[in-house]
Amino acid sequence: MKYYRLWVLAFLLKFIGSAWDASYHFKYLFEEYSIPHIVNTLGFALGAVLLIQEWRRSHHMERFSRNLITIGYVIFLIGIPLDFTYHIAYGIDLTTWSPTHFIYYIGTAMMIFGVWRGYFLYTREIPPSWKSLHTWFAMFLLECLMFPNMQQENGAISYHQYIQGKSIASQEILDLISNPASQIFGGIPEWVYPIYSILMVALFTILIIRYCRDYTIPVMATALYILLRFVGKATFAAVGYPTSYVPITLLLIPLLYLLFKKIHWIAGLTGSIAYFLTLFVIHQTNILITPPLELWELGPVAIIGVLVPVVNSYVKSFTFCKRDKQPA
Repeated sequence: MKYYRLWVLAFLLKFIGSAWDASYHFKYLFEEYSIPHIVNTLGFALGAVLLIQEWRRSHHMERFSRNLITIGYVIFLIGIPLDFTYHIAYGIDLTTWSPTHFIYYIGTAMMIFGVWRGYFLYTREIPPSWKSLHTWFAMFLLECLMFPNMQQENGAISYHQYIQGKSIASQEILDLISNPASQIFGGIPEWVYPIYSILMVALFTILIIRYCRDYTIPVMATALYILLRFVGKATFAAVGYPTSYVPITLLLIPLLYLLFKKIHWIAGLTGSIAYFLTLFVIHQTNILITPPLELWELGPVAIIGVLVPVVNSYVKSFTFCKRDKQPA
């Protein structure tokens, strides 16, 4: 188990580095060797050492899982020079939705899937439980899926500080705000974010339930994600870095699946509506500074909440846990 605990540490370092990097770029311009990038790289390097260990002699995972992680690493490495080139061409990039950033997301997701699959098979004689590392790997996957939304979550608070005359951004960042062509505004329609959140969390929840056969893992993974986001928010506030809105209402989606175990479409519908309406109330009452919302977005949010479990019920199961070779 020590091997997989080290993978948790590797992904946790990447989690910290990524969250710090999102905050960093709302205060400073792009830098290749910033401390957040170094922390992220430490996690990447630790994972590489663990992966090389498996290539030298397989002890803890079978071939498919190891190969999936390797492909993820290759994709991530390809993204590094492409992302640097993108920044050189377009300058600062806060959108998090740029093509080169999605190369990072895809590569990281494949790493997490590979390690999680290896752990699943390594512990296949033990039923999955939220008290195990399954919760950690699920949380890391959720963080990878939700990271594109951090532009809005950080941007909402940073913009509020700016219009109140209390911005903590550097002068270089403030100068960019006056330039409409700057990447600082992102250019992604605001309605994309809540719809994307519903789609990703619904898929995340339904797939974990399907293959782990446990309703508590997605709930506890989402709760852990929110907890770590609050820890990061408090830490950044303490050291004078930009903070972000923490998407606390995401928890309502897996919670409703836990409550309506036998009727998934009702769980999806009520979960998505509860998520959106609670967030909308928070936004309208200014209890917290949230990304912008419009009430009409409830329609597509509810439709997606129903469609995900319905489509899932018609999709034939695949063998997530099939072994191709017993680990040595």
